[in-house]
Amino acid sequence: MRYSLIIFLLLFNAANTLGGEDSLQRKGNTVPLHLGHDYGNEKSTLELLQHQEDALKRDTTWLKVGGAFRLNNLYTHYEGQTFPLGTFLRNEWTWDTWRLNVDAYSEGIQLSFEYRFYPTFNTHFLKYGWLGYQFTPGTHLKMGITQVPFGLLPYASHSWWFQLPYYLGLEDDHQMGFHLSHEADTWQVDGAYFLLSEPRGTNEATFGAFSTARYSYDVVPVPGNSNIERHQVNIRLAKNWSAHETGLSLQWHELYNMQTSHSGSHWSAAIHHDGNWGPWNLKAEAIYYTYNDVRNDSGEVLDVVQMGAYGFGTYDVANSAALYVLGLAYDIPLKWGPVSQVQLYNDFTLMQKFTAAPAGSTGRYRKSQQNVFGALVSAGQVYAYFDVAMGYNHPWLTNAFGGNALGTGRGLDYRQPVSALNPTATDPGWNTRLNINIGYYF
Repeated sequence: MRYSLIIFLLLFNAANTLGGEDSLQRKGNTVPLHLGHDYGNEKSTLELLQHQEDALKRDTTWLKVGGAFRLNNLYTHYEGQTFPLGTFLRNEWTWDTWRLNVDAYSEGIQLSFEYRFYPTFNTHFLKYGWLGYQFTPGTHLKMGITQVPFGLLPYASHSWWFQLPYYLGLEDDHQMGFHLSHEADTWQVDGAYFLLSEPRGTNEATFGAFSTARYSYDVVPVPGNSNIERHQVNIRLAKNWSAHETGLSLQWHELYNMQTSHSGSHWSAAIHHDGNWGPWNLKAEAIYYTYNDVRNDSGEVLDVVQMGAYGFGTYDVANSAALYVLGLAYDIPLKWGPVSQVQLYNDFTLMQKFTAAPAGSTGRYRKSQQNVFGALVSAGQVYAYFDVAMGYNHPWLTNAFGGNALGTGRGLDYRQPVSALNPTATDPGWNTRLNINIGYYF
């Protein structure tokens, strides 16, 4: 938390230096300073990514400072159990996160970054941080930690939760490299090259490996399995027509073992559609991915890879699968005190795995599913997500966090690894979490 205090003092000092004015003096010119942002009424605008794209098209000099403070309440029903109030990560109120956002533009160059703090888990990290340059009104380049151009953008989800691809590094992923985007008429083409995953932040060792202190889910090194992602290439093509977007995405990257110098690979493809009909929004996506010849430190080919984020322990991910994503939302404008809009939504993902388990026919890999029904309520600068999240062979929605849910699927004893004596459960059942996230965005 010492870093939080340092940043707070710097901002406080900056505010005093400004003397309450809304501008900065630079080289004798006035630079507008904007405190806060217009966050709109949906997830894509609430997380600022749409504003960054619009800002690249401006030709004035400006600076924006904003952020968010969020609280979270959860109540769970996992493996047939409920828990008394005050049980950690089962039935409690927590301080979810606070974040700092800075965006600036001057002489053709844009700066944008977001840093996040998660006090409950004692972890903090950079979500993104990049410099942008606009070559033409339709062509711009981002350099740094940027969002990967893959599939539905900026999100495949409407809820506070993400769709299942996020937990596989295939939604709202951020990497270190270069991203070039070009718009022409109704077409948009994105190409990107990423040298490495985003740099890790800081976390509490009792929660998980230091390599997992990051926002995006990546293949991360752990003892006995020293693989990292590097040399990633992305191509995305999208066609905009009326209030709809249809697109195709391709991704490839190397899996490099830092102990043995062996290289495997990953590739994935996605088709997506994002459509609007009046107050209705539909997000649909199909993804296929595979990991090829990825080996552990002993040289053994892996049927699962280890992925992690948020400072928690890693979990198994099947080395080949298809995901089917469907999300539907409906906007309801309101004039009820401070409440201006409610968005109702339902987001669903099915993950069908293609890897054969080592336990034989009785231990084949089982599907994973996630469904989130909920509402986003907008009231001035306060935004609240009310979600009922349900998971089937899900790494988060369970008493056995992480583990093999996205790999083989849970065993008959869900707390133990799958083996000949503990084959995968044919029907592990659904787990449910009621989640309320209330945030003040400034």
